[in-house]
Amino acid sequence: MITLFLSFMLMFGSCSKSAHTEINKTNPIYTPADTCRTVTDIQMNKDKDVVILGRLQKFTPWEKGKGSGHMFWDWEIAFPLGGAYPIIAKTQVGALFNFADFENKNVIIHGTVFFGIVIGDSNPEHQSATGYRIDADRIEIDLNTPMPPLDTCWIWDDIEQHRNRDAFVAGKLIEYIPPHDNSKLGDEKIWDYELQLADGYTIPLTDISKNGLELAGFTGRDIFVKAYILYGIIFGSENTANMVGTRIDAREIYVNEIGYVKPFYEMKIKFLLDDFTGDGYRINPPGNTSSINYEFCIPAEDSIWAEVSKIDPTLGLYKTSKGRSGCTDGQWLCIGSSRQANFKEALRRLADLRYIKRISETFWE
Repeated sequence: MITLFLSFMLMFGSCSKSAHTEINKTNPIYTPADTCRTVTDIQMNKDKDVVILGRLQKFTPWEKGKGSGHMFWDWEIAFPLGGAYPIIAKTQVGALFNFADFENKNVIIHGTVFFGIVIGDSNPEHQSATGYRIDADRIEIDLNTPMPPLDTCWIWDDIEQHRNRDAFVAGKLIEYIPPHDNSKLGDEKIWDYELQLADGYTIPLTDISKNGLELAGFTGRDIFVKAYILYGIIFGSENTANMVGTRIDAREIYVNEIGYVKPFYEMKIKFLLDDFTGDGYRINPPGNTSSINYEFCIPAEDSIWAEVSKIDPTLGLYKTSKGRSGCTDGQWLCIGSSRQANFKEALRRLADLRYIKRISETFWE
């Protein structure tokens, strides 16, 4: 059986009945229910009628294990503090609402928290998955919860941090040219355009606006795109030839009149270099100084380790540790020290390397 609990993050929270009371003044036909805003709220109310406040979005397939990449559901409800659950209409035939009308909006869901087999059936010889699902009776737009301001993505690491979320994305609009690299669909011109980020990565871009963005007029220009960053099946469907990856679904486009706020390599460094002296001491307040450790992931190849260790001789190599950076099975963790001459230049040269996506401060536990 597939072991699957669709509760991706455990968050501390509590259910509030006062919010429910306010909602039911305008919807008196619904019976009393708790109001859930977090993953913990959902888990505390399994198999109960609830009112759920969150953001409706396309379902995000999980990345690893059996079933990875599959769109088992069309929609999910996501919470501001993290975590998401699949959602379906309790009455599949003749439902009185269309989920697509509420896509990427803050919503109020009246329904039931189902806990049990959500994929497959109870036959032990069949593959199945147990977890949580929201069975909706009714959905409406939440006009009382303001939409959070959108972040701006400048480099690939920013994109990865905003998967299946709305954001502004900065880059240059270029024509899509098939790579002809013997990959699946590598010879097909399946998109017309892609966005080139400051660090050189390119991402397919499509127009999902209702008015048409006249993309050709922005070709070759630096732009800001207000978009949904889709991660999952980005071409085709589950049962056809398809491609899994990242795609930018643009709603609005603006010419970038301000340029790039700082060199892209500095965007990879997640602490302020201005806080350090030239030989790597952080000024904590004036008069107090200390050095730090920093970490990043590299592809698990001896030649790459040789390259980075030549740039920064303070680096240590950890082949089995994931670190706070979350290195994958195909990566090695590197940890260095700011206590060295030309510390900032070493970091600049490391961040210039395409395969290094993020350099973070190490916090020892």
